[in-house]
Amino acid sequence: MQTLKASESGKILIKESRMRKIEQARTKRIGLQGIIERAWDMDEIFLREASKILEPDQNWDNSQTFAVALATWKRFREAKQPIRADTFKAFCQVLDLEWENVVENDVESRRNISEAPDLSSFSGRTAELAELQQWLIKNGCRLVVVHGMGGIGKSALARRLVNQIADKYDYIIWLSLASSPPFSEVLLKLGQFLSKGEKEPDDITQIMQYLHHQRCLIVLDGWEEITGNQSTDYINYSTFVERVATEAHRSSLILLSRKVTHDIAILKGQLVRFKKLGGLEYEEARQIFRSEGISGTDIELEKLSKDYSNPWMIKVIAQQVKTVFPDYLPPFIIDRSVLVSDPIKKFLDNQFKRLSNIEINLIYWVAIRRNSASWNQLLQDNQELLSDKQLFETLHNLIAGHSFIDKNIEDIPTLYILDPVILKYTTERFVEQNYQEIIQLFNSESIQGNELFITHSFVTEHPQDEELNQQQMRRIVKPIQKMLLAKLCRQQQLHDELKNVTSYLKIKDCLQGMLTRISRT
Repeated sequence: MQTLKASESGKILIKESRMRKIEQARTKRIGLQGIIERAWDMDEIFLREASKILEPDQNWDNSQTFAVALATWKRFREAKQPIRADTFKAFCQVLDLEWENVVENDVESRRNISEAPDLSSFSGRTAELAELQQWLIKNGCRLVVVHGMGGIGKSALARRLVNQIADKYDYIIWLSLASSPPFSEVLLKLGQFLSKGEKEPDDITQIMQYLHHQRCLIVLDGWEEITGNQSTDYINYSTFVERVATEAHRSSLILLSRKVTHDIAILKGQLVRFKKLGGLEYEEARQIFRSEGISGTDIELEKLSKDYSNPWMIKVIAQQVKTVFPDYLPPFIIDRSVLVSDPIKKFLDNQFKRLSNIEINLIYWVAIRRNSASWNQLLQDNQELLSDKQLFETLHNLIAGHSFIDKNIEDIPTLYILDPVILKYTTERFVEQNYQEIIQLFNSESIQGNELFITHSFVTEHPQDEELNQQQMRRIVKPIQKMLLAKLCRQQQLHDELKNVTSYLKIKDCLQGMLTRISRT
């Protein structure tokens, strides 16, 4: 069964003709009856007229159903999926369009990037683009996994890459997994596209045959959306990726994901590569700030660029600053600590929901140590909570899997660090959670034993690092004290509440000392 799809220029022709016919009908109705025709009513008229073309022997004038569905008409208009050739031609005839002027040509029919993000602006990532292009074209990699935290630019990078290497492939298709589609739906899209609508595949083997006989590039965007369980769907997804990675063929699969699951990580080999996408370089960040309309001196923009390396966050901050200060970059934005605005906070809230409690607690320790945490320090901090093996696995997941923690290998020993925005967000989250747990302690006079003020020290015991202790007092202890004072109104009441609670519960010395430090600060 032959199928056809409109080209991008054909999509515009469809829209213009549809609106023109709707306007003509509206004008006619106003003149005769004073009734304004609605667009969705007109769509029913289009379906009725197309039905008359497809099945002329039927009486469609008084029918409430049609030979084609409204969903098919929508697919025709949006040009995201192909439809039957006879239906496509009938729709074009109804709109007074020559179908040959609407349909995509042979080259276009071999490119389906309708689910890819718009690439209106892109800068930087030159080294990453060159490396990925070499892996795919020169080395012939079957599977390339690009991973990194949300907003870091994985989809934008892949979109630019696809533009650069499109002429090296017979077929290119981009599929978004954002809505967690069942594997059967993805299998159907792949089969219809690679067979030009002639076949609907029954299994993965048929797709593998297409990948063997022609050079195809498949992009699966949002792998993390279908992970997290061992459902049949995920097993099928995982099986497909494994077969692409291990079987001989001429094609490539790009997998975009916020995290790398174990079943994908073990596929690493000569023809399977992984690229962790980190923050932008300072100059690349400056370019985005400038492209977003933020003007300032090189020094001012350099400071901003050191604070923000996530492309999505840069654009959010740039738009917010430009809304309030359209003509200049105010000093308080440049000189203050990192700004975590509401959109960024909500974004990171969603990121943290994907982490386990163990992973979040370890991130808290890196934040408490203000990006100066070594392996031995984290081991000491977590000696009552994590074994060496558990600490190793959790760090690995946060570095390679979720891309939340990074390494500073310039220092000896290696230090584990957080991006400035994540450090700021994590510290504020830690302060807020401690405040809530202390208030709960005041109200209930009962303790669970896993509260943060028990598992985590507010001030680490390293007298030789006075600067770190001062930061911990300023960033953690004083904000908690301020919030408690605002709740309890006066210093003496805070002191009394803390004294009563620690006395009543007979909390261990470290907790009593910690709470006493807050009350006396």
